[in-house]
Amino acid sequence: MKTSYSFIISIAVCLLFSSCAVVVNYGAPSPNCGNIVIKPTSAVYANLTLNDSLLVKYKYVKSITIKNVPVGVNTIHLSGESNTLKESLDIKNEIKVIAGKTNTQLVTVPPKSTGYWIYSIGSLLIIWALVLDY
Repeated sequence: MKTSYSFIISIAVCLLFSSCAVVVNYGAPSPNCGNIVIKPTSAVYANLTLNDSLLVKYKYVKSITIKNVPVGVNTIHLSGESNTLKESLDIKNEIKVIAGKTNTQLVTVPPKSTGYWIYSIGSLLIIWALVLDY
């Protein structure tokens, strides 16, 4: 019985720390295109629009790469709501894209809510109690 709990816990840890990088093609490859990389300060469920076109719809992301973005000023809008955050994520920025270059945009995610931390600590204590019991 002890090995089944160890297996379940190891699977949960792997899922918790797995990477989630999203790559989206905005248009066809062209010499007059560049790339945008959006890196939130922490992983978050988010929606992303570029020039009012929905590219990512409520996905868990640690980074988003948008390829083949036309040269010039482009508008990104990153939004998302979660009961784990103190406030909603709602960021709108203009990014200048240069041909053949990658522009990285760092996005500050609101901190986790108090309820999230209480739930997380409680869950860890229960798992710890189950592991030590067997």
